[in-house]
Amino acid sequence: MSRPRKERGSLAVEVALLIPILVFAGLIAADMFRTAIERTRLEETASSLALNISAQNTLTKDGLDALTEIVMQGHTEDQDILIMNVYLSGRINWLLERGGSEGLCEPSSDGRYYTADLPEDLPDDEKDKSDGESSISFVVVKACRDTSKMFSYGGIQWPDYLQVESLYRARSQKIELDESLQEENRIAGSEE
Repeated sequence: MSRPRKERGSLAVEVALLIPILVFAGLIAADMFRTAIERTRLEETASSLALNISAQNTLTKDGLDALTEIVMQGHTEDQDILIMNVYLSGRINWLLERGGSEGLCEPSSDGRYYTADLPEDLPDDEKDKSDGESSISFVVVKACRDTSKMFSYGGIQWPDYLQVESLYRARSQKIELDESLQEENRIAGSEE
C-alpha cells in the first residue's frame, strides 16, 4: 500500500529542513578539523625546533635560519617563533625570534627570567648562586600562528592566533651563539 499524500509531503518538508542543518554542522566540523590540523602542525614545528636546538653545543645564524625554514613548512609569513635558552634557575641565557609575524608571540618572561614553570626543581647546591646560572638548561620554543588569513567555512570565530610552547632539556649547560646571533639576542645584559 502506498503512503497517504499527507505523510509523503511532511517527510519531504522534514528532509528539506534537515539538509541545511546537516550542511552547517559539516562546515563547522570542517573548521574544527582545520584548527586541529593547524595546531598539530604548530606543535610539531615547536617540538622539532626545540629538540634539534637542545642537542647543539653552539648555534649559528645560518644553521638556525635553515632549521626554522624547514620546520615552518612554508608558513613563515604567518608564524612567529621565540627560541630561548633557559637555566633551571629561570634566568634566560638568550632569546631569539624567527618568522614573518614578528611580535605575535609574547615571551613568558619578565625581561630576564622565565616566568612559566620548568619541569624540574633547582638542586639545593645551586639555590644560593647569585648569577642565576645552573648546571641544567632548557631550550624553550614558543610558536604562534596568525589566524587572520584563515577562512571559516562555518562562520566560527577564530582566535587571533594559535600558540604552543615546547621545552626540551639541553645537552649542554650553555648553548653558545655565533656573533650574528649574539647581536640578535633580545636579553639585555646577556653574557653571550
